[in-house]
Amino acid sequence: MNTDSRHATVPLAPEPAHVSPPGSAVPVLTAVAVIVASGVATATGPGAEYAQIFPPAWLGIPGAAAVLFGVLLRARALRTGRTTSAEAAAWAGAVLLIGASGGFVLDCFRAFFAVTGIPAGAFSEVDVPGAVARGLSLAGAFIAIRLARTIRADAGRAFRATGSATGRLSLLAAGLVLCVPYPLLKTIWWMQGDDGGFDVGFPVMELVLFAVAAAGVVVLTTKLGDVLPRWLVVLGGWGGSLVLMSMGALMVVGLVAQATHLVPATVDLGGGTRAAIVFAVYSTWLLLGAAVAAATVLYEERRASVAPVV
Repeated sequence: MNTDSRHATVPLAPEPAHVSPPGSAVPVLTAVAVIVASGVATATGPGAEYAQIFPPAWLGIPGAAAVLFGVLLRARALRTGRTTSAEAAAWAGAVLLIGASGGFVLDCFRAFFAVTGIPAGAFSEVDVPGAVARGLSLAGAFIAIRLARTIRADAGRAFRATGSATGRLSLLAAGLVLCVPYPLLKTIWWMQGDDGGFDVGFPVMELVLFAVAAAGVVVLTTKLGDVLPRWLVVLGGWGGSLVLMSMGALMVVGLVAQATHLVPATVDLGGGTRAAIVFAVYSTWLLLGAAVAAATVLYEERRASVAPVV
């Protein structure tokens, strides 16, 4: 038997085929949908009078473009290991898309009356092109956040390192504090009575909704969340955070757009001081939404063995 191995040949492993980065399809398709819908809404203008004070529809276009840029940079980062720029682009896209989504919650309320036929007068009118663009922008913001988290996971920099007890307690404290200003302001207005044409009633819904938000913050940041189904807590966390951020964006981005004449109408808030108070208080919606989103991220990664990806 010939045992000489000098002439033995070792088959070469086939060169791996090039594959696109995992998780690119959903962000790309969502971003393209946002660009198309935002372009249509911009071209047609507000389809109902109420939407004239909302953030401009074109804001979704640069937001979606930033997401696409993040996907492109991520593809390169998977080869080079440099993920900072890709993650920054994804976060920038998320911020812009949250701003573009401002007003979508009110669109949903109006759509409910329009679809059910419940008499609601002008409140049943819906700016359909704008509502579609705002809804897609809100979905795109969620996808952009997930993309940014995926990019962090690519580099082995998941958020677990910040999920310490101290970090959770900080989010708990911030969330509870941010649940106070809006219902407090509405309660003060109710105690003062009608002012400047504003019809002020007892803020039942405001107190209930922000009590629910406070309870959600507690569940997300303490061991109470560990005894509940993970999917239920995560669904509530993301749903609540997106609603809060969209409503906050309606006031913050909307008021800035009104002040800079980027939108065709303005809201008379009753003077400079009152406008400043309203702006500051409604900003807490945006900050509370961000706190709930961060708490949801930490909760997910505390309950999961791996960070979820897009």
